[in-house]
Amino acid sequence: MKLSRIRKLIFLHLQHLPMKSRGWRATCCKWGGVNVLCPQRTFVGENVTFDTNFPEDITLEEGVRLTTGVCIVTHFMNPKTGKYDRGKVLIKKKAYLGMHTLVVKPVTIGEGAIVGAGSVVTKDIPDYEVWAGNPARFIKKRELE
Repeated sequence: MKLSRIRKLIFLHLQHLPMKSRGWRATCCKWGGVNVLCPQRTFVGENVTFDTNFPEDITLEEGVRLTTGVCIVTHFMNPKTGKYDRGKVLIKKKAYLGMHTLVVKPVTIGEGAIVGAGSVVTKDIPDYEVWAGNPARFIKKRELE
C-alpha cells in the first residue's frame, strides 16, 4: 500500500473522533484528500463517510453542511463491464444534506439545495431546491427572502 493512501486513510478515519464539527473535522477531511474549499465554514457531522478509494473526486464548497451519517461514494460498479467506474461529486455552496443521506452516483448538488434525511441521491439536484426520498425526488423550490 502506498504511503499517500495510508495518509488519506488515517485522516479520513481521524475525522470520526470526537471534535468540533465545524472547522476541525472538515480540515481532517481535507488532509485526507477531500477537496474542502473552506474548512472553517464547512460543517461535517459525526460518522460522515467519504469514499476512501478516491476522496479527491469529492468537492465541498463553502458553507456546506453534512449532518450525521452522510455517506458519499465516488466509485461505482458498472453492471455491463463488471469493473468500477469513477465519478466526481460536487456539493455547492450552502447545500444541506440531512442525516443518513447516501450519495451513490456522480452528481452535483446545487447551491442552497436541501436533501432530506435518509435520501438516496442518484441524479443532479438544481440550485435552491428541496429533494427527499429513495431515490431522491423533487419536493419544492426554496423561497428566498
